[in-house]
Order: sequence, then structure tokens, then C-alpha cells
Amino acid sequence: MDQAHAAEIFRALSVPNRMRILMLLKTQGSLPVKAIAETLKMTSPAVSQHLKVLRQAGLVQSERQGYFVPYAINAPALNDCCGMLVHMCAHPHHGSHSGDCACGSETDRLIHRRESLLDELHRVESELERLRGRKA
Repeated sequence: MDQAHAAEIFRALSVPNRMRILMLLKTQGSLPVKAIAETLKMTSPAVSQHLKVLRQAGLVQSERQGYFVPYAINAPALNDCCGMLVHMCAHPHHGSHSGDCACGSETDRLIHRRESLLDELHRVESELERLRGRKA
């Protein structure tokens, strides 16, 4: 994920109502605008505007089903977002990603190794989500 796209995602996540919408979709599964609005005690137009921003950031997806347009979490995009955040926050060292950290202490080397493993775990989880999406 490039930095511009990451910034767009973090901007989309910076609004509390958008976070509430994502949490609702995460716990309840796909829902149409009206159900989201009723559950969160918001107007349908407000929910639609928030969903538009979340969709543009790639965090939710929708597919028309007759008269209904249910929205759902885009799990691979959230995994990418999580991976970017872990990568930025886990360790400030900008050295190699191979685990051969040139850091001074054993603690620094272990922290760097943990960061590398978390990055790899994120890549594996994203690939699993992508493959599960193909089977559905």
C-alpha cells in the first residue's frame, strides 16, 4: 500500500461515525443503508455519505441485490491498513527486513524480528482473505 492510499484510508477512519459504521458491519455482517441508519440512530443520507467515503477508500464494498444494496467490510483492505499501521508503529528502524537488524541491543533485534514476522503474517492473512473471496 502506498503512502497516499494509506493517508486516504486513515482520513476515512478519522471520523467517529465512520468507525461506528465499520464496527457495526464487522459485528453484524452486510447491511443496507437503512438498517445501518436505524441501528446507529443516524439519517440515511448521512450514512450514505459516510459509506461513500469508506467505499472510495476501499474499506467497504457493496453489491446490489434487487432493491437492496448491502454494504460489507472489505477485509483485505482492513488487513492492509492494519499491516501499514503495524509497520509504521512497531519499530522505528529502517534497516533490512530480513531479521538481520544492525540494531545495538538484543531487545532491538527481537523487536525488529517481531516487526518482520507481523508483516509476513499480514501478507499471509491478506492472501487468505483474497483466496476465500474467490471461493464465495
